[in-house]
Amino acid sequence: MLNSSYSGPRLDIIRRSRLILPINIKKYVDNAYKRNADAVVLDLEDSIPENEKHNARQLVSEAIPIVGRGGSDVFVRINHFNEHTESDIKASVWHGLTGIVLPKVEDAAQVQEIDQKITSLEQKRGIPENTIKISILIETVKGYYSLREIVTSSHRIDSVTLGVEDFALDAGIESSVSGQELLVPKMETVFAARIAGILPMGLMGSMINYKDLKGLEQSARHAYKCGYLGASCIHPSQVEILNKSFSPTAEEVEFSKRVINVFNEALTKGRASTSLDGKMIDYPLFYKAKRV
Repeated sequence: MLNSSYSGPRLDIIRRSRLILPINIKKYVDNAYKRNADAVVLDLEDSIPENEKHNARQLVSEAIPIVGRGGSDVFVRINHFNEHTESDIKASVWHGLTGIVLPKVEDAAQVQEIDQKITSLEQKRGIPENTIKISILIETVKGYYSLREIVTSSHRIDSVTLGVEDFALDAGIESSVSGQELLVPKMETVFAARIAGILPMGLMGSMINYKDLKGLEQSARHAYKCGYLGASCIHPSQVEILNKSFSPTAEEVEFSKRVINVFNEALTKGRASTSLDGKMIDYPLFYKAKRV
């Protein structure tokens, strides 16, 4: 396990929206750069039929620069620890790739094994060391109970997500839009991410009805208030909703600026507390305002 001390979320990474698309549908790949997603995930896993896995892998190297030309980070979601995994990684680690999305992680050793494979490919293909990141998906109860060890197992890890549908299925839980039944594991995912200094990503509940854009916005804003910094989506219409929902509002930004100003003024007078609009302003609120 790595020694990790948390100093706040990764503010150098903005990943409010992560658009997942099947790599074998050309029009989706060709138009992905227009969607304004902070990241695009080329999927080799759930959206690809078993008999198409090999053909899909052959498309990755050419697809990476196509989907990334609009400025989005580019990920590939590989298959989870089966006969496809090693071939998926070999097909994915190229210049221009931001990282690998690793599904159904259940222990730290699995992550470290993938880390070693990526390191070897970086060396062989002239990619600077530690360029390729790993985004963790926790989708089983076993993985959840190893969460702390998993998220601190590699310096490559930049985010963690509790996959609602798969986790609920494995746990025998009926998931809902509100996510009330998943509150404990969802919040523990945030806390584990904070310890590791990585991004917590996801919604609080199920959004299996991708056409319910109002419900998506409500769920995303709830997740943002609970500490999540972005989420994945499967349709372009969802991207801007996530971008907006996982960003501070104009009012929050303006208030934060005022907090910083009045607190700095108080510091010049030898005080570490003051008030604004009837609220006490001290160091925690000052740091929160700077983060915003």
